[in-house]
Amino acid sequence: MKSKMLNCYDYTQLEVAEELGRWRYPDSEIQEELEALARDHSGEEEMEEVKEGDSVRCICTESSLENWKGRTVLLYPGRKLPGAEEAEAAVIGKKVGEEFNCCMKSTEFTLKVEKVVRKHVMKVCDELTAILNLPGVQTVEDYYRWYHEQHDREHKDKACIVISRYWLEEMSKRSEFQIDEEEKKAWCLHHAKGMYDAYMESGIDVRKQPDGTMITQEEAIEGIAQTQERYFIPYLMYCYFCEKDNFVLTEEGLVAEVEKMAKERGKKAEDLMKQADIETFRMVKYQEHTFHMLMADAEKYLEV
Repeated sequence: MKSKMLNCYDYTQLEVAEELGRWRYPDSEIQEELEALARDHSGEEEMEEVKEGDSVRCICTESSLENWKGRTVLLYPGRKLPGAEEAEAAVIGKKVGEEFNCCMKSTEFTLKVEKVVRKHVMKVCDELTAILNLPGVQTVEDYYRWYHEQHDREHKDKACIVISRYWLEEMSKRSEFQIDEEEKKAWCLHHAKGMYDAYMESGIDVRKQPDGTMITQEEAIEGIAQTQERYFIPYLMYCYFCEKDNFVLTEEGLVAEVEKMAKERGKKAEDLMKQADIETFRMVKYQEHTFHMLMADAEKYLEV
């Protein structure tokens, strides 16, 4: 390419803010996740015999007030709701189908137990972590260890990506570039045509404007091309770092990657090759490789 990064600013001279290096997942958030899991594993169960703390649905079979017969009465033994204390005490120990006598607010009742529901409230404890069926996890302490083993690398990588992105943004401002305008225009147009085809194939007609009017295909592609200009400088940086690391994506490399993707997706390689574009593919692979290089340096700035 005629366009290139001539002089790369030394990103290692930049001061990395302390907050950018923070990656550790707080134990307090793991505790919140355990509490959410406890709520998910809590539930209700129908029981045969009433105990304190249950919710009991009864049917009134007899009452000193005629209009109460046949009505549903809900009791919550243990809550000691005003006026229902005697009934709550009387229902404890009764089984579904049994009748009992009680008094509520000076009214005599004969109630029949119809349904008993007991809430099972799971707490954050070893019982909870054991039923999660996670490998090697039997206790809450095991869960904390397992969570860090599963997620610490991910959090570290995210922090490294943030630092790497910061370096790239600063390099784009401070480095020296040689830009061939015709080459830049052609590069943006090439990517725009690929995006236009992808939009149309997915059923999105980018020629249609927000006000309902239509523009030509050429105008639509030109509009997309303008949005691609901001990616040209980053691409030149990716090329610089990949060249420095002797990383080159060839036609043979593209074919190998497409064959790998086809195998993973269960599709024919020749079908994917028809959609493959080496310029777009090179952009993606060069970006990945550049971040891989920078992230190795970024890890030095992470909290210990």
